[in-house]
Amino acid sequence: MTAMLLEQLVTALQDDVVSVLSEGAEAEPRVAGVELLDSHEVVQATASGHLLLGVGVDIADPDAMDAALRTAAATSCALAVKCAVPAREDLLARIRPTGVPVLAVNPQMPWTRVQRLVTTVLAARAADSEPGGSPTGGDLFSLANAVAGIVGGAVAIMDTQQIIVAYSNLPDQPIDETRRQGILGRRVPEDAIADHLDRKVWTSDAVVRHQRSGSLPRMAVVVRAGEDVLGSLWAAFPDEASVPDCGPALQEAARVAALHLLALRRQVDAEQESRDRALRSALEGRSGQSDLPGGVRLPGVLVGLSEAVGEEDEASDAAVAARRRAALLRLVDLAVLDSRSLGYEPAATLLGERVYVLLPAAGSGLVSTGVLLDHLLDRARHSLHRSFLAVGSPTVGALSPLLRARRDIDAALDHLREQRADPGGYRTDDLRPELVLRRLVGAVRDDGELRTGIAERLRAYDAEHATEYAATLLAYLRHFGDVVAASGALHIHQNTLRLRLRRAEQLFGVSLDDPTRRLLLTLELTALTRT
Repeated sequence: MTAMLLEQLVTALQDDVVSVLSEGAEAEPRVAGVELLDSHEVVQATASGHLLLGVGVDIADPDAMDAALRTAAATSCALAVKCAVPAREDLLARIRPTGVPVLAVNPQMPWTRVQRLVTTVLAARAADSEPGGSPTGGDLFSLANAVAGIVGGAVAIMDTQQIIVAYSNLPDQPIDETRRQGILGRRVPEDAIADHLDRKVWTSDAVVRHQRSGSLPRMAVVVRAGEDVLGSLWAAFPDEASVPDCGPALQEAARVAALHLLALRRQVDAEQESRDRALRSALEGRSGQSDLPGGVRLPGVLVGLSEAVGEEDEASDAAVAARRRAALLRLVDLAVLDSRSLGYEPAATLLGERVYVLLPAAGSGLVSTGVLLDHLLDRARHSLHRSFLAVGSPTVGALSPLLRARRDIDAALDHLREQRADPGGYRTDDLRPELVLRRLVGAVRDDGELRTGIAERLRAYDAEHATEYAATLLAYLRHFGDVVAASGALHIHQNTLRLRLRRAEQLFGVSLDDPTRRLLLTLELTALTRT
């Protein structure tokens, strides 16, 4: 077995099983195996780095406790004893000088259960660390095979996202189309999800018999950790006559599977938090000019999401702002869960009123990012009862392109909201002309040296004389000199428009026949109109 930190082992077992009495003298003690402290010969032959289970050691007996501590110290092992916490100070004072790491086992927990749990955790760690081992199942595959051998059926273990995290692969197992498709796609097939989510399975701790039309008979049991549902375990059998009375075996298998799924969930959640923090740091520019945060996986596609313009945009009270932020936070979770369920390992973060999701290109899911976005937007509409705009970047492979991608996405979302665009998915590549124009207009607006000054004179004259020369010229230029279209947009007669154009030429020296002057006037009027 692969050694793991004692602290990690305690975390995996949970406080209701064991807790730390003394961390020991070693900075980071590790555990490579488990052995019963009931045979002097066996313990003397035990390699260092094991956890000795103090079966029969009475912590109230100083001699027995001292002997156990001496044995653990001599073999460089950790020691576990039955002890209620918090422990008495005289016991702690006896332990500390020895430098032995000591764990307190819940007095109500049978030693056989402790031994099985520790062995299982270490076996799962070993499976996860083996080259070529399953990154998402660990020793759950061994558990599935063991259960299949006991009950005589084909076993599959799923998490709450309908992902098949492990399955048995013994020879001559019964198989039907549902199982075949599930194993190939590593998730519950679409046409079987309704049966998979049968309420009787998920609301009961008992084993439930399930027969789906056209499929093999199955036995199912939910996998729980306390009140927390982690997944389910299913066993398929060749026919009704071959379904055994295997309830106790499947329930025990579900209890062991819970330990593995908890460990997987903790690992996935920790990795997700690390990726999310790294993405936030990168997008905020806190990673330096060239440093890429360790959790950011590139190449990838950056997606920005913003709520589409709606009725609430006109309101500014605190309650509306709180509802909007709550919806965005839920969108972050939804984006992560949806991406995971479709085979991606995303990073997601909320910055201001926008959600950013980084989808790695390497080892991506079975569906394209475009399909994933459509799926996410559809789920958000039904789950959050809100509509969103989503803009995706091209594939980026370094920090600088990632920051440029965010700027492009922000500009695209600004543009789409200003145009009150329909909710849905967009790409920055498709919006490139609009993004370039926004940057040109922004530069003209911010830098007086890029303006001729004619637009300022037009606006000043309009303000003083209640005329509309600036709006008339801009409409005419935007419609490429089409008098009919421009007058229609302004809701004025065509002759009125022609008269205004002639007066503008007389008053301001506007030259509409010069292409360069037309371009500059268009940019200046657009820039100053948007201020």
